[in-house]
Amino acid sequence: MNCKYISPILTSINADGTVDYETMHKLYDTLIDAGIDGILVGGSSGEFYAFTYEEIKEFILDAISYIGNRAIVMAGTGRMAYKETVDLSNLALKAGATSVLVVGPYYSACNQEDVFNYYDNLLTDVKGPVYIYNYEDRTGYDVTVDTFLRLLAKHDHLEGMKDTHAVLRHTQQYIQLVKSKYPDFIVYTGYDNNCIPTVISGGDGCIGALSNVYPSLCAEVIESLRKEDLSQIIKTQRSIDERMRFYEVHTPFNPVMKWAMAELGLGMQENCKAPLTALTEDTKASLSGFADQLWRNK
Repeated sequence: MNCKYISPILTSINADGTVDYETMHKLYDTLIDAGIDGILVGGSSGEFYAFTYEEIKEFILDAISYIGNRAIVMAGTGRMAYKETVDLSNLALKAGATSVLVVGPYYSACNQEDVFNYYDNLLTDVKGPVYIYNYEDRTGYDVTVDTFLRLLAKHDHLEGMKDTHAVLRHTQQYIQLVKSKYPDFIVYTGYDNNCIPTVISGGDGCIGALSNVYPSLCAEVIESLRKEDLSQIIKTQRSIDERMRFYEVHTPFNPVMKWAMAELGLGMQENCKAPLTALTEDTKASLSGFADQLWRNK
């Protein structure tokens, strides 16, 4: 089975709110060396929404330059201002990004015609491979199968989607109803535990944040699928299922993953961009049993 695991990289942030580029470069190397297929820079896990345009532009361009052709480099370029989204997308693609991932406008109550018009215009103005980031929990709307089909009928550089939906059946509908008509269209799930069933259903893999903490395990997931090794598929699925607790023990999950990565010696700073905050010592104490089980090996 042909599939990929792309890591939506968490961002190591200095105390003054700037990006810790030295650590980020080490993280890129760690993930690539572990066998992860690509890096998404500027995704939700990386707190893209809290960066200014200039900050996210510098962050994306640095990742493209540093990673080069060693792995897929997907740039998260969705901004609230349409012109910023177009400009950032074209800048990233011109600099060498493999593709851009665009989340639609959030806060505004878009109907499906609004969503179609937004992406129709965007795909006209952006010159390169585009993925749509479908995340109803954050945008307030779903990009429907019919909207994807309308867009694909007009734009052959709409390369794929990331569907961040906990219900597997939701992602399967895009596989069955969109990929059946456009076989080259790529469908990634945004949930790590849905990677294996998504690929078995005919999808293309995962853009999942557990790969920040467990890159070797996530690479093993893909390798077992490529080899169609059933016993290894079962083993890795159960390992991923256990680690999905990262998304459940604290809201938001980003600070917990940063804490784990710091303790694992990956250099990740625990600072976050507002409105997120690092875990307090009291919170860490309340989560110590979880930490002991999942990364301290106690």
